[in-house]
Amino acid sequence: MTAPVRINLNSLSLDDVAALREALRTRPGQRSLETRAGHERRHSLIREFAGRFCPGLSRNAQAERIEREMSRYESSSWQTARSQAVCPHRDARRQLLWAIFKAYPRALKARQITTILSRNV
Repeated sequence: MTAPVRINLNSLSLDDVAALREALRTRPGQRSLETRAGHERRHSLIREFAGRFCPGLSRNAQAERIEREMSRYESSSWQTARSQAVCPHRDARRQLLWAIFKAYPRALKARQITTILSRNV
């Protein structure tokens, strides 16, 4: 993850400010910067989950296991834990699932997880 960029808008000309606004504007059909950051965080955590809790399995087997875990967590513990600002779980597995859902609260299918695991960033 990169460090945030701070720009002093007072030091920019009006043309520079207009160009910056245009460059940062989300166009129809584009994901916002916040959504993209949430996806990247979630993907990183999913790769961490695979490495910590599914070592030695094939990528497809990892994806299937993570799909089951995410689906189970989403329908049970996440219902009460999602409103918490701090993770309420003591178990490392559930802590990681909580962080995955906090980053972007939607369970994924095995095919999507396989794609995420394929992109070792």
